[in-house]
Amino acid sequence: MRKLILILLLIPWFVTPAYADFPYEQAAEEFGTGAMEQGLTEGERSVTGSLQLDGRYDVDGALHRLVKALIENVKSEIRRNIRFSAELIVLVFLCALVVIGTEGHKAGQFAEICCVCTAAGILVGSFDSIVSQTTEAMYRLSDYSKAALPVVFTAAAASGAVSSAGVRFAAASFAMDVLMSLSQSLIIPCIFAYLAIVLANSLFPNQLLAAVGKFIKWTATTLMTGMTLAFTAYIQITGLVSSSVDAAAVKTTRTVLSGVLPVVGGILSDASAAVLSAAGVVRSCAGAFGLIVVCVICVGPFAMLSVKTLLFKMVSRIADSVQIDRLSGLLSGVGNAIAMLLGLLGSCGIMLFIALTAGMKAVSG
Repeated sequence: MRKLILILLLIPWFVTPAYADFPYEQAAEEFGTGAMEQGLTEGERSVTGSLQLDGRYDVDGALHRLVKALIENVKSEIRRNIRFSAELIVLVFLCALVVIGTEGHKAGQFAEICCVCTAAGILVGSFDSIVSQTTEAMYRLSDYSKAALPVVFTAAAASGAVSSAGVRFAAASFAMDVLMSLSQSLIIPCIFAYLAIVLANSLFPNQLLAAVGKFIKWTATTLMTGMTLAFTAYIQITGLVSSSVDAAAVKTTRTVLSGVLPVVGGILSDASAAVLSAAGVVRSCAGAFGLIVVCVICVGPFAMLSVKTLLFKMVSRIADSVQIDRLSGLLSGVGNAIAMLLGLLGSCGIMLFIALTAGMKAVSG
């Protein structure tokens, strides 16, 4: 009886509380999820929200703020371009009045050429600013891919996608570098060349110049479309081939552990499942955060390019309705050039979007 009482008195001294640490907190720190929030401005952070170390991320709230930011950017761009649109419309009607007043005389053609030159002078500075903002957004996407893709694909590899994660990460990094090189060395120069051809054809209409302009536009558009489709197909093919291998490898590892070591092996198998689950939580949350960041980076330039494209198309239709063909051709061509810049930015964003989505689709065994 004394021994029993002594044991009962001593037991509390040997009992200590056990603190369970959530594996995904440690996994998030190991994978460096904090790098995904670096480089964002305060305004962008207010939209994306914060990616917590415990794997929680408010996707619904971020999407709501993203849509609100898009609407605000579109409204801001419309207000900013009202005066610019009015100037172009006034120029179109002044040109129409001059042409009507000099109808049947050569002076009418000279007056229309002077209006085209005036419009070109107004548009030069504006277009250069548009190109600068577009390329800056593309460089930001490229820089962000270097921070986000390693986190997502490392978590994907830790969750079981050992083969597919490495292949897809290499493809995504290579494709982003190639697109940036192509945009600087070929696509943007093609857009400037197209704009120069459009201006020359507006001043001195010529079928050869029009054909060259169409060919340059087709070349730039085909390069962007072809590269995006090729990248998407490559990601899908590598995913189909390597994901089955990854799933089989994870399942085999668990079976071997449980079979060779009946008790300890079962514990290790359960532990590996917990680790894979933690990596999967980090992968999914980090991937969702990365997708939102890509949209946030693109939302401002996308609103700007979209509004300006519609603006030039609208003014071009007005010029066409009053039969000012030269000015209508110039404005339509500028709208096409801005649309190509929008497509270039969209290609960059879509490729990064697809890469992050591919990283999120890791096997779970």
